Amino acid sequence: MSSTTRAGHAPFFHGWVIAIASGFGLACSIATVVAATFSIFVGPIREAFGWSASAPFWAPLAVTLTAALLSPTVGGFVDRYGARRVILASFVLEALVLASFYFLDGSLAGFYARYVALGALGLGTTHVAFARVIASWFDRRRGLALGVALAGVGLGGVALPLLCQALIDGFGWRLAYVGLAGLLLVVTLPAMALTIRDTPAQLGLAPDGEPPGADLEREAAVFASTGATFAEARRDWTFWLMLVTFFLVGLSLQAMMLHLVPLLRGRGVAPDAAAAAQSTIFAGLLVGRLVTGWLMDRFFAPRVALSFLVAPIVGIAMLALGADGTAAFVAAALIGVAAGAEVDVIAFLTSRYFGMKQYSRIYGTFYSLYSLGGGVGPILTATSVDATGGYAQSLWAHVAVLAIGAVLLSTFRRFPDLGLRAGH
Repeated sequence: MSSTTRAGHAPFFHGWVIAIASGFGLACSIATVVAATFSIFVGPIREAFGWSASAPFWAPLAVTLTAALLSPTVGGFVDRYGARRVILASFVLEALVLASFYFLDGSLAGFYARYVALGALGLGTTHVAFARVIASWFDRRRGLALGVALAGVGLGGVALPLLCQALIDGFGWRLAYVGLAGLLLVVTLPAMALTIRDTPAQLGLAPDGEPPGADLEREAAVFASTGATFAEARRDWTFWLMLVTFFLVGLSLQAMMLHLVPLLRGRGVAPDAAAAAQSTIFAGLLVGRLVTGWLMDRFFAPRVALSFLVAPIVGIAMLALGADGTAAFVAAALIGVAAGAEVDVIAFLTSRYFGMKQYSRIYGTFYSLYSLGGGVGPILTATSVDATGGYAQSLWAHVAVLAIGAVLLSTFRRFPDLGLRAGH
């Protein structure tokens, strides 16, 4: 609950505790775990079972297809039952699925099935639930708050590759999965239970830390019911423009995040250095989310997103031209900056264009298409590598796709007046 500091200082708003806690939860979500650790685990698992280079990359597609199908449904659960319940249950289920990798045999079907289970049972640990929490606690400072929360993916992405590589080196890949599961059950789950609350009204507060009105519950109900229903949103051309734009962006950015380590290993980079480069992507992601959130509270968000797409276009072009060593780390950081910016932007735009009435279901639909692009991109890239013997053609293709995404972002309309406090 908020408390007043020394005289002359503004009271501390508990919403920032919620934002930081949400960031920690997102650091351990299935989205972060899959994106940050898949390329770390895939090498040892391929060596253990003799799989081809492209065979394991159907697993990210499996998890993202599952997420794409179920995100609107899970979003509906969040809107109806509250984010906190969904988050806690999903972390338990995510941990159980990760622990089950200990029993993985040489069956590709079993490998894929576990990723499907992650997508189906752990989806409540992702932005679909946490973005609703942040959007409920913040209005005028929603961009920065989303940036703080979603930056947790960057922190997780920096730490998890290094942690998993160390566990694999010390105990093997099977126990590394068990270690991840233990982290969720022993640390993440209790932290979420103690900190996450669905709305500020539950603690007697108003969004942004403003003084609560005489009828706080009524104000909270009005705030939560403002905006479009899912059916109304689908009749808005902006809805479809967002779907196409962020599908294309997700396709290229997620492909680069998952293929960076195999690409660098193919150029003779040592495993530890390749893992460090993977962490660099997530360091860039962390910076991208914080900076993007701050900018979106001050400037038109689609223009902010467009400007951030320049970075991965340059980074991917550098890799296509043969960047390695320090240049590869710079390229990785540039890719990560945009990956952080775009997910932040989707959550922000959903609230500004469509309001809070059915926020999680609408956002879940956008997240599903972004995730679908993130599943299609890696497998298309892996197939291209198998067919051409290298990454050059697919890298230039990703440059072109991101350029198209930038053009589409330039056509986004101004925000409608939804009657919220912020005058965006």
